[in-house]
Amino acid sequence: MIPVPAEDLRILLETGYLYLGMSKFKEAKEVFEGVVVLAPKSDVPLVALGNVFCVEGKFDHAITNYKKALELEPKSAFAMAYLGEALFFKGDKDKANETLQQASQMDPEGKSGDFARSLIDLIKKGFAPDLSHLKK
Repeated sequence: MIPVPAEDLRILLETGYLYLGMSKFKEAKEVFEGVVVLAPKSDVPLVALGNVFCVEGKFDHAITNYKKALELEPKSAFAMAYLGEALFFKGDKDKANETLQQASQMDPEGKSGDFARSLIDLIKKGFAPDLSHLKK
C-alpha cells in the first residue's frame, strides 16, 4: 500500500461531497470508493459512501456502509449518528431512536452528538420524512 498524505485524502473527500452536493451520485460514489481503498482503516470514507446511498434513498446500502464504518471504529459517534439517520429515513423509528441515543451518549458535546440529538428531537415531534421524490 502506498501511503497517501492526509491532505490529499481530505481534498478527495471534499471533491466527493461537492459531487454529492451537485447530485452527481455516480461520481461521488466513485470518489468515496477510491478513498475507502486508499484509507482502508478509516471510518470516514465509509460514512461518506453511506451518505451517497442515503441521499439516493438506498437506505439498506447506506446502513451496510455505516455498519462497516462501526466495525472499523466502534466508538465512532459520527458513523453511529448517520446510521441512526438512515434507520429513521428507512422507517424504523424505534431502532433509529436507540441508535441516535447511543450516538448522543458517545459524543455528549460534539457535532455528531448534536446531530443525533436534533434527529431525536424530530422523532419526538412526530416528523415523518417525505420520500416521495425518490425513484422506486
